[in-house]
Amino acid sequence: MKTAAHRILVVDDEKQVCEILEEFLSQMGHEVGTAKDGVEALERLKNGSFEIVITDIDMPRMDGIELIRYLAEHKSSVDAIAITGHTMRYRYIDVVNAGATDFITKPFSLDELGAKLNRLLRERYFRQELERLVTEDALTGLYNRRFFQRTARKEAIRAIRYQHPLFLFFFDIDHFKDYNDLYGHQAGDSLLMEFASVLKASIREDVDTAFRFGGDEFTVLLPHLPSDQVALVAERIRARYNQLRLSPTTLSIGIAQFLQKSGEVDADVEDMVLRADKALYFVKRSMGGDGAYFDKESVT
Repeated sequence: MKTAAHRILVVDDEKQVCEILEEFLSQMGHEVGTAKDGVEALERLKNGSFEIVITDIDMPRMDGIELIRYLAEHKSSVDAIAITGHTMRYRYIDVVNAGATDFITKPFSLDELGAKLNRLLRERYFRQELERLVTEDALTGLYNRRFFQRTARKEAIRAIRYQHPLFLFFFDIDHFKDYNDLYGHQAGDSLLMEFASVLKASIREDVDTAFRFGGDEFTVLLPHLPSDQVALVAERIRARYNQLRLSPTTLSIGIAQFLQKSGEVDADVEDMVLRADKALYFVKRSMGGDGAYFDKESVT
């Protein structure tokens, strides 16, 4: 495991404790912020991407237990270590049930805190690696079909809540089997990786999401995309792919918009996928491939 700097927020109403921990953690190579209580910590968390919170329990305005519960509910990717000098009032199980990853009792040595922190960082690393393995396509580095289901549902809920459009592009590489037969499976794998790079370069970072759906099929979810931009984005992806000159392959795209039809999010997501797939089928069967087609129900 590679050692890396992490963003850590120290929360304690004793200024001296904050200063000591800030200096110690900075010497370990981490980026450190401080807050005097839970209320100030929430403000810091809104404005900064902290990965770990080390918090005292007894503090004014908002105590550590309340802060940890907030993190568990609203910022589950942030781990918390609880610090307290009141061993009789708070048990280990109390803070763990609140959502803390670990617990340390005052007085403690900096070495003890460092050891607990390093163990937490190792656990975070292995969790992230496991998540990557579960959600990432090994060949292309794009997200996989399993993660598509989760992301599509999340984006659909956001589209409903904020009343913004959500589009799905469904891609198929025309004549991919012929390409494999001509140049071999290794060349076919290279083609898929090149197309993944085209997708990454053609969509909005941290807004749109690309997936390998299976074989030579790919999808992209595009939230917040104005209807009059949809065809332009599709054509940009197709043009960039064609510039690779990977004959005899071309690119077909089926496009569908998320629509509230049944009142059930999962059913409406599945409906969007089916409509995009049918639009893709139309491109390949009725247009001969190498084109894009909007599902008839989608707004264009």
